Amino acid sequence: MTLWDALWTQPWFWSRPWALLLLLVPLGLAVGRLGRARAARNAALGYADAELLPFATVRTPSRTVWVGLARDTLLWALLALAAAGPRQPQAEATTGSGGLHRIAVMVLMDASAAPNDAPLSALEQQRLLLAALWPELRGERLGLMAYGAARPGAAMGVAQLLPPTNDAALFAQAADQARPQMLAVDGAGASLSGLLDLARQRLRQQGEGEPGALLLMAGPGMALPPDIDVAVLGRMLRAAHLPLYGLALPGLSPETTRTLRALAQASGGDWDAVQPGQTGAGAWRRLYAQGLARLPVSQSAAPIVTGWRELYGLFLLPALIVLLVSVWPRSRGTSGLLFAALCVGSVLSQAPPARAAEAMSPQSIGQQEALAWSAWQRGRYAEAQQRYAALPGYAARMGEGAAAYRQRQYQLAARAFHRALLRADTPSQRFAAFYDLGNATLHLPGKSREAVQAFEAALRLRPDDARALRNARLAQRAYDIAHPPSYLVGIAKRAPALHHSRFGQQTSDTPSQLRHRPPAQASAPLQQGEALPAQGRLSATATAGAAVAKAAWQPPELDWAGADKRVQLLDDARAELLAQRAALDTRAAAGDAP
Repeated sequence: MTLWDALWTQPWFWSRPWALLLLLVPLGLAVGRLGRARAARNAALGYADAELLPFATVRTPSRTVWVGLARDTLLWALLALAAAGPRQPQAEATTGSGGLHRIAVMVLMDASAAPNDAPLSALEQQRLLLAALWPELRGERLGLMAYGAARPGAAMGVAQLLPPTNDAALFAQAADQARPQMLAVDGAGASLSGLLDLARQRLRQQGEGEPGALLLMAGPGMALPPDIDVAVLGRMLRAAHLPLYGLALPGLSPETTRTLRALAQASGGDWDAVQPGQTGAGAWRRLYAQGLARLPVSQSAAPIVTGWRELYGLFLLPALIVLLVSVWPRSRGTSGLLFAALCVGSVLSQAPPARAAEAMSPQSIGQQEALAWSAWQRGRYAEAQQRYAALPGYAARMGEGAAAYRQRQYQLAARAFHRALLRADTPSQRFAAFYDLGNATLHLPGKSREAVQAFEAALRLRPDDARALRNARLAQRAYDIAHPPSYLVGIAKRAPALHHSRFGQQTSDTPSQLRHRPPAQASAPLQQGEALPAQGRLSATATAGAAVAKAAWQPPELDWAGADKRVQLLDDARAELLAQRAALDTRAAAGDAP
């Protein structure tokens, strides 16, 4: 569709409606022209009588005045409309051939800390099952709520992690945040009926008028109250046009399975179960292909806006034509430039199709991780670095840094480990990032102090790690060699030493070292960075045969405050925010329970 075809297509939106104030410009020009004409008349009357005025002045014909006024008004009106940013949404159809199946589904994920002897935990199995569901979707939007108990026998907590969305990467990030620790409840917890009612309310608020459904994933931590009335709860969901689809995970008791199956069937939904270790898309054949995908959609649902078609060219090109016509008799050079601009604008009048941002699916991420790990195994570190750089997440940043480290590209490795540190969620991940950051930084000239600080932060997280203790001593020795006390006496007399407290933004070189070339670093090599196991993810466990330090590492007392402050700044308090959100949602679910 060209811009000219879009002229007759509705609806229109304006990104900058305040630009319509430019319509006042022709009014101001008209007032100015009137003022200048009156001033000219008064000046003529100063030396000529009124009767002789027609002979003393040359009056512009009224037709010329009105033509000029109309031209200015048209020009500025077109410029104002172009500056206001007219545009049209490019939307996908909600139904029909090749359209989207617009359903808002709230996923209820069991994040309980229930005991599980299987190799794959129930929480991780749910994440993998949901990752396998996304490629099967035909337009449904998934939201996420986590429920469960922080420890066996405790009250159940509830937390909404994500409203309905069609972004698979955002949903995967929210699913990774579901942990039992965030569901700690002080006081009365929520019940199953309160959980379902809270999900119903959130879908009504966030579903954007779409039909809704609930997807309950029940693990071994699901505990039902003895007085639950399945018939009443099922009728409530059916009356709200909110069918419940459930998936039983391994370890769910037979009594709870029968009760939840009856509840799902009473609400108009369905129930299924998965086997231990099952994570493929085949687990959704019954619940999705024969259930959620066949739910009717609303004919009045708002279309999905996938992009905007900018229509300012509809008004800017006519404005250029009006301007070209107005200046053509006066200046041929200016009109030539305007004519060239008009030709370029005509070529660009074809609106390019808007494309939505494409997110990597979990399947493509897994394939790229496998290719990156395969390149690492074959020793093709440049290829592995390139493939890891194109992947999101903590593990990819660690893989990118490790591949750069093997190629002796220590600056790139340090940057990758910095980014991995910002994406770390657990103490073990932070330790691995600090440890490898220290290894890479120590190879950079003049960065021995930063390496010492990185190892200090790692030792704060894991004080007894033999490799970190050994490398910390090597880093401190390298710093002492480069900064002997005899070279710092002159600086101490001249000015106080600067206190550096930010990673990567200071140097270990001092003015006294300008003519001093320290000897080579210690002959003992650094303990190598974290090894990549078979899945291509970096491990934080100590390697076999690592030397155990004889004495505990004692960093300088002055640097403890700086190291502690860095750890605090890197901690974004995500766990505390999620716990507070869980407390609010749990109180809402407990208060709304019938």
